[in-house]
Amino acid sequence: MSFGIVTHKSFVNSWECDENVHLNVQFYWKRFGQAVTVFQQSEGLEPQRWSNRHVRYHSELGMSANTTVRSAAVAGANTLVHQLYGAGGDVLSATAVDEFANSFDAQNAHVLNIPDAALPRSLQSKPLSIVDADEMLKTRNGVLSHLSVISSKECDDEGVLLDENHISRFSDAAGHLWHHMGIDRGWMQKQNLGSVAVEMRTTRHALPKNGMITEIVSWVDQVSEKTFSFHHQVKDRISGNVLYRGAVTALMMDIAARKAVALPDTFRAKVLNS
Repeated sequence: MSFGIVTHKSFVNSWECDENVHLNVQFYWKRFGQAVTVFQQSEGLEPQRWSNRHVRYHSELGMSANTTVRSAAVAGANTLVHQLYGAGGDVLSATAVDEFANSFDAQNAHVLNIPDAALPRSLQSKPLSIVDADEMLKTRNGVLSHLSVISSKECDDEGVLLDENHISRFSDAAGHLWHHMGIDRGWMQKQNLGSVAVEMRTTRHALPKNGMITEIVSWVDQVSEKTFSFHHQVKDRISGNVLYRGAVTALMMDIAARKAVALPDTFRAKVLNS
């Protein structure tokens, strides 16, 4: 396999799997986050943090699966692409595209363009701007979906929130959004249904750090027969500064068949009439 260089190798542990019995999104982000560090070290680069990340999930990873991440810089750009493989290293499970403030040198360029599999499909390609969250609460089915304190164990050595804990907050917030939109998790379990993210984008506006109180407002943006897109905006409750904003496209999955199912009419109606 010629894409980039190997930047992470691991194994899906049982505690990394969610109620759908597959690798939870936060642990994809953990692997991508560590791949950035390994790539920069391998290529002799000064460490820098991503400002935007776009992720697509292509195939599931179950417990005990081997995982390999390969990473490559895009020639003449400030972009790093990751491809996460499962099975024997030949099944593409997820892709991530990271954007940084500084571009990479020619000797760090491993690909000419972003691979098609990593390009946005259901979400916008540009960074996510800050919005008026109070307005979302009033007019667009917005809900206060998460409130917590960033602890030191969630942070790196510089006290900055680790990649996986950016997204674990989205996972914890999503249940409150689903409930707000009329989808009860108990009902889903009885129907043997689970919720699955298929695409994500996150734009960081400030660094989330140890001790900050994070508050998330979430709202649904678009809905189709089987998928819908929603947003999370995270702010520091003390300063009022927006830390990061995320967009997610998700679907409802029949856990036994591992296939997407139609969203309930009541849910679609609520979104369309908002």
